[in-house]
Amino acid sequence: MKNTKFIEWEQNVLQNLQSLKAKIDQNEQAKKLYGGFYIWDSKFIENPKIMFVGINPGNGNPNNNGSITIKPEEQMSYLEYLDGENLSYTLARETVEAFELSGYSRTELRELFNDKSVKTNLYYLITSNENDIANCLNQIENNGYDNYKIQSKIWTNDLINILRPKVLICEGKSVFNHFKDNNSYTDFKWENDCGSFKLNDDTIVIGYSRRFSNIRNKNELSELITKHIAK
Repeated sequence: MKNTKFIEWEQNVLQNLQSLKAKIDQNEQAKKLYGGFYIWDSKFIENPKIMFVGINPGNGNPNNNGSITIKPEEQMSYLEYLDGENLSYTLARETVEAFELSGYSRTELRELFNDKSVKTNLYYLITSNENDIANCLNQIENNGYDNYKIQSKIWTNDLINILRPKVLICEGKSVFNHFKDNNSYTDFKWENDCGSFKLNDDTIVIGYSRRFSNIRNKNELSELITKHIAK
């Protein structure tokens, strides 16, 4: 049973995405650059151990059909890699390897990812690359991308306040910088392409740099996992 605040959040996001989709679909150039909207890459879980936040869904997403997919999934997508169903899922492989370096077994990861973690993105717009988020939205109105960034930050922060995760894992430096630049924090550290800090409510934020879907320093990331995510 989802809580009232989440239901209100979901309805607000859906109404805004429906309005945005209508504008994009009326612009032929913008329409070519997006594949719809996708919010959840996992179950809905309150008080999860981990909340993974990516940049935006890529066009390899199975919902890349121009629709708005707002409901949570039945399982986290990283299980597709763990179960051998999608061995080409590079970020899943890289994430699994980082956790294995920190001592997690595949069995423990299945439980951690599917029953104790949620996964979403900072931006819900499906595109082939990060630049096309701006390219798409700036086609439909002046400052379209900037307006969407502001709204996305509000949605993400509201969702975090609803779910109250113990640890945020930012799947990319730009996501990490978003949380750093929009929150008060302590214990900041960034070196060797990875970093962490603590929000005022004691939520730990971990982030790392990527080259496409490849984590630049899995060994350093594994040390942060060991330090901040107890088995």
